[in-house]
Parts: sequence; C-alpha cells; structure tokens
Amino acid sequence: MSIYLRNKTWWYCITVKGKTHRGSCKTEDESQAKELHDRIRADIWRGRVLGEAQKRGIGEAIDRFLREHRHKKSRRDDERYAEWWKEQFSAAEIRLLEEVTPDVVKDIRDEEVKRVSIASVNRRLAFLRAVMRAAALEWLWTEKAPKFRLLPGEVERRRFLNPAEVERLVRALPTPYADMALLAVSTGLRQSNVFGLKWSEVDLQRRMLVFSGKVMKNGLPFSIPLNETAMSVIRGWVGRTEGYVFEYRGKPVKELSSRLWAAALEKAGLEDLRWHDLRHTWASLMRQSGVGLSDLQELGGWESHEMVQRYAHLDVEHLAPKAAVLDGVLGRPRQASVHILHTV
Repeated sequence: MSIYLRNKTWWYCITVKGKTHRGSCKTEDESQAKELHDRIRADIWRGRVLGEAQKRGIGEAIDRFLREHRHKKSRRDDERYAEWWKEQFSAAEIRLLEEVTPDVVKDIRDEEVKRVSIASVNRRLAFLRAVMRAAALEWLWTEKAPKFRLLPGEVERRRFLNPAEVERLVRALPTPYADMALLAVSTGLRQSNVFGLKWSEVDLQRRMLVFSGKVMKNGLPFSIPLNETAMSVIRGWVGRTEGYVFEYRGKPVKELSSRLWAAALEKAGLEDLRWHDLRHTWASLMRQSGVGLSDLQELGGWESHEMVQRYAHLDVEHLAPKAAVLDGVLGRPRQASVHILHTV
C-alpha cells in the first residue's frame, strides 16, 4: 500500500495506468490514511479504467473547500467569494466542474472588472483557482485544474473622501448601511469587522471594541477606542438587536448589494468609490489632522510600518522649515527663484 509519512502526516501515492497521483491524507492516523487511500484508489480505477468518473458540481467543490479551510484567517473573505462565484455560475448555467473553463471564467472576469478594481477581481480569481486545484490534486474530482489568468496592472488605490463627501454618502445610504459607513469612517475598521460586529465585541463602559484574532485579517487580537461619533452610532442600536449589532429585517447584514451602493453613490454625487476606501478615508483624515504614523499603525491594526507609509505624504507641515532652507541659498524667496528660472 502506497502511503508514507511526511512531517507526521500520512500521504498517498497511487499509480493507475501509468499515471501517478499523490496527495495528503490530512491525518496522522495510519488507519484513517489507509481507508482514504483505498477509497481514492477505487475512485481513480473507476474513472480511468472503467470510465465511470462521477461528475462533480462546482457548488459542491466550493462548499467542500470552505469546510476544509474553515480555520483560515481569511474565512469571511472566502465565504464572500464563494457566494459570488456561485451566483455567477448559476447565472451562466454552469453546474459541473468540467464546465468551469478558462473561457467561461475570462468572460465573467472581464465583465466584473468594469465594476470593481483589478485587485478585487484577482482575489476572486485566486479563490477559484484554489478550489479547482484542490478538486484536481487533492480530491481527484477532475482530471486537471484549469489555468485562470490574473489581470495585470494591479495598482494601489489612494481614494478617500473629504468630510463633506462623507456626509453626503451617509445621507444617501439607507439604514443600516448609513450607520455602518459612518462607523467605518470613524474607526477605520475593515468591512468584515463592521458587517460582522457583535455585541460581545462592544464594551460601552470602556468605550472600546475588542476583537479576537479569529476575526482579524492578520490573526491577532485587536482593540480600538471609540470616539464620540462611533459611540453615537453604536448607542443608536442598543436594544434594537441581539447577537450582531447591525441587522436588516431581523437578520445580520452579510453584504452590501452593488446595486444599492451604486444608487447611493449616484445620489451623493460620488464616483469610483468602494467600501474599503472608507478605511482609507479614516486613515487619510487622521493623518491630515496630525496623527503620527506609529499611532496610525496601532489604531488601524496594521502589522507592519510599511502599510501606513502610503499616508505619509498627507501631513508635510513639519517639513516646511526644511524646505525653507533653500531660500537662504537662492536669495530672496520668490523673486530670486523667478530670476534664476528666466536666466537658465
């Protein structure tokens, strides 16, 4: 029997009709590994030798991937991508794994990039690639994993709103999204933390939100103090909901429809704005108000100093004396500089 240990985990190696299949049994128990080996070998034999390969659905593959990766730090993101792909495949009447071809995915990709950023599209593609690779290499549900090309030209966004634009957006959004957007701008919380905010994470007495590492992107526990704007938002929901802070028609708010968001942007007279830009708005306004980069990093929950460097240029008043040094070199500040430019 072709099973072997690798770092305390059992792996299988099965060869049928000249083709070798290798993969992890994902267990340290030898008897479980043997059972999995026999089952996989039987599936391969029926598929390659007897031609009885079971046709598996893409929805089934997505659900299994979520189950097997439920402990990932990006679990909530994966769940959003999973629902989005299911909707796309359902609209295109794609049911089986074998129907998920590069051409089909390319059509969906090219249409979606008209509405969201290249980075957002690429993250959804990366999730689908992971599902298809697992289906081919781990579960042997399909002969091979198709290759999906990511979009080039991904650039870092620096879109943020000024206070007047924030006010217009909040007024344009319906309940509970208006309060959720205002909380995002006043705290810098990521979308997943705002949408999934629970009362157990709210400490009104200490005016803080306290998150476990399980719900944070970097996997680390995180606490943030609440300013009066954020406090007023949360106080407005006291006694109205249980479990989750924000609800719509008695149910937790899991996502924001693109149609509703687009309508709010049009009403507010805003363009090219995504929910994550509200976090950029918070950081940008904080920086323009004189908050230092180290404090900004701690308040925003960024793991590295490099992540907040994008906001360094927004507060340069402390550099004014440095820039004025050149005045002494060139002579009279304005007139001398003009004279030099004209004589060069």
